[in-house]
Amino acid sequence: MVGAAIAALICQRIKLPPLLGYIAAGFFLGPHIGLWHALVSVENAQGLSELGVIFLMFYIGLEFDLERLKKVFTPAFAALALQTLFMLFIGMQASLWLGLSAMNGWFFGGLLSISSSMVSIKLIREKGDIHRPHAQMTVGILVLEDILAILLLSMLSGMAQQGALDIQAIMRSILIVGMFIVVVYLVGKISSPRLIKALETSGAAENITLATLGLIFAVSLLGERFQFSWALGGFLAGAILSGTRLAKRIENLTEPLRDMFSALFFVSVGLLIEPMGLWNHAPAILILSVVVIVGKFTSCWLGLFLAGQSSREAGRSSLIKSQIGEFSFVIVSVGAMYGAISPDLYSIATGIAFVTILLTPALIKNETRILGTIEKLAPSHAKEFCELYSRWQETVKLSLDRSVFLKLARKPVLRIGIHFLIINGVIIAAATISNNVEPPEMLPVSKSLFQQSVFILSLLVSMPFLVDTMRNLNVLVFLFSDTAFSSPTFQQFSKGPYRSVFNILILLILLFVYGSVFLVVAAPFFPSGAIFIAFLILTALVGWIFWKRLVRMHHNIEMTFLQSMNQEVEQRISQRISANLDRLRARQPWHIKVEPVTLASDSKWAGKSIREVDLRKASGASIAGIERSGYDLTEILPSTRLYPNDHIFLLGETSQINAATELLEAKAEEADQETHAFPFHFDRTIVPPFCQWSGMPIIETGIKGDYDVTIVGIQREDERIVGPSPYEKIIEGDMLLIMGCEEDVERFKADLSSHSKSEKPQS
Repeated sequence: MVGAAIAALICQRIKLPPLLGYIAAGFFLGPHIGLWHALVSVENAQGLSELGVIFLMFYIGLEFDLERLKKVFTPAFAALALQTLFMLFIGMQASLWLGLSAMNGWFFGGLLSISSSMVSIKLIREKGDIHRPHAQMTVGILVLEDILAILLLSMLSGMAQQGALDIQAIMRSILIVGMFIVVVYLVGKISSPRLIKALETSGAAENITLATLGLIFAVSLLGERFQFSWALGGFLAGAILSGTRLAKRIENLTEPLRDMFSALFFVSVGLLIEPMGLWNHAPAILILSVVVIVGKFTSCWLGLFLAGQSSREAGRSSLIKSQIGEFSFVIVSVGAMYGAISPDLYSIATGIAFVTILLTPALIKNETRILGTIEKLAPSHAKEFCELYSRWQETVKLSLDRSVFLKLARKPVLRIGIHFLIINGVIIAAATISNNVEPPEMLPVSKSLFQQSVFILSLLVSMPFLVDTMRNLNVLVFLFSDTAFSSPTFQQFSKGPYRSVFNILILLILLFVYGSVFLVVAAPFFPSGAIFIAFLILTALVGWIFWKRLVRMHHNIEMTFLQSMNQEVEQRISQRISANLDRLRARQPWHIKVEPVTLASDSKWAGKSIREVDLRKASGASIAGIERSGYDLTEILPSTRLYPNDHIFLLGETSQINAATELLEAKAEEADQETHAFPFHFDRTIVPPFCQWSGMPIIETGIKGDYDVTIVGIQREDERIVGPSPYEKIIEGDMLLIMGCEEDVERFKADLSSHSKSEKPQS
């Protein structure tokens, strides 16, 4: 740690990344130099350094934003895929050139695939570009690289142990990692609000720190128990806590631990460097460093461009990550632990990391000049092709955006995939318990009966998800059916027995595909074929008998998760308003704050506009924001109406907020309770294909008069329309947020599917 501290001070003075200083400190303190034999224990340092990897991944998870990742997922995934394939190719060819084994080539290609999140994000922040589109794209690729690194660790660890590449084992590892991530993330997100509430009640820094460390190590141990890396557990612990009210405070409290153990990790990397290895392979290090910089830039640029990004933005996103970094050393450490890589490869990888990290700041400083030079040198035919491709890409994207089938099928397909991972995750957990846990001595049961009981329990746990899978398969059947019979040629077959036979045929095909994949994945985890068949039979019987209860149970589980996510939305609104207040206090130190209050269903102001409430005149406080069923109404107008269960953020001094809260909590008079205390109910529904209201303004549909429900929000692709105008048109594929009595809402949803241009059978 003394060496790391000295190195950090020196690097700060000469403006180099501290990561290089830490590695240099380990190099000079290591056994290969021979200066500190009595002081340095390589084994102890390596053991403690594993905590650095865990904390590093925890912080990446803590900054993980699922919504932000979804927006850049397609181009980021394309860039990552091309980069990984190219780097694996470079790794294999380089290992042949250097006279190393194929196993070294796989590890070499894997470590070249991962860029330095520390270096890249630090440079982006220093330039002030963190919120710009190209920087968001770079961050998206880095997040996916972290997930890729976890998969590479699992794959390469298996190869190191078995001595060869096992495709089946790799696919199985990827699937199991996916199950683990989905199950742990969902369970964690559902449970985290209670943990955060308990920690907020305590408020003590010690309790928050200990609870956070406990969560990090618990999830990491769970990952290690299932033969994943510690890094995966750290990342998931951070993702579970990301977006919570205490996320920023947790980051501040645990930052010293991250800095200490991360520094120790890189020092331990330096301990293993052989000076003669660097000197002997200096030409190879320089040549391969140039190949890595050019190869990473080119492959990332190509992936982003093919996915629809502009040439300039793709270049800016790619240039900043043309290096290898911290996780590459994790991969090298795994290879060294299993004896799968040679010392020469370790030296070469370290040298490439040094050179590429040193050159990255210079590349970013001259970004405009480099990209301008590439553009000038590019052949005119290449520029014309890029222009034509961009236009074709826009045309294809527009066609896909207009596809109602793709819009509506996306959600059920995603739900089926998530439920598939959850169900198989439950089965794998049951298999792990039945194989590793002995029956309690107090229960006089045999091992076989205990295993059967565990799998029956897993059936009960997974049944709600199986039922919802069937419901979503049914949705896909009707979408296929509507699309197939929408053509005028097949209109004559759209009614009667033809339609029914077609629907049954599509359902059987979907069940066959789903069942085949489920059989391949789940069957190996059952103790015997008889238990597997019994599992399937019991699933069918339980689903048939308790269908409605299971549907209701799944709805409750889903609502719990959505409420947890909505709480995060509310917390982000409150944090954003509080941040604005902090800036205001810095200029004018008023004693003002923001407090949320929930409007009761029997409030006298339910259904009233803000102008009618006149809150500012009555109390002096004002409304800074409203969160309604996950919608953020930060733009408040005098005509905006208040509805039951609205989370209203009041702005003012303490006495003003108390007066406003008392005013809003006033109940309606008994004579007016029938008017004011109506049972408001919020729900979401999608405008189906061929709906007769499609293309009509809301006011012309007559929905308000016929059903007594109000459309209070519209989700259209990435656009959210809050409090839509009466003249806003309804479009196929829109998700409507509707409000009214529960009976009226259900009646409207039922009629919405039947009010279409082509008659459809009722599900």
